[in-house]
Amino acid sequence: MNSIDVSVDFSFQGKHYTPVITIELDSFTQQKEPTSFHRLIANQHEIDCYSYLYEVMESSAIFYGNPQGLAVEHTQNDKFDLDGYVKQSRENEVLEALLQIAQKEMSISDFTDNQSLKNALLQAYKLGGS
Repeated sequence: MNSIDVSVDFSFQGKHYTPVITIELDSFTQQKEPTSFHRLIANQHEIDCYSYLYEVMESSAIFYGNPQGLAVEHTQNDKFDLDGYVKQSRENEVLEALLQIAQKEMSISDFTDNQSLKNALLQAYKLGGS
């Protein structure tokens, strides 16, 4: 599972808040217009998105932790590279589809010993997308 914990640390009217949520990244990135992390945190912690509390939270930095799966490679020093994650995730999906074709047509179980075939299939895929 590809997931990451997202949190915000802020104070409002003398009270300290540190709401945390876990985001399942595969379903999150499949949304046509993904909801902002701040709004997701607010929704799960019942913070009204039209309140001053939300405005303070929204102006606070987001921290990322406990990455799982592919998210590990894109998390460093409480920062998460969502664009890098999405790009690599999509590349992995394409490679998996290409491997299924290679398995069906050529009985190849992985591309480890077939790097040139992998490259040829990727180039053909990219040509089809042009």
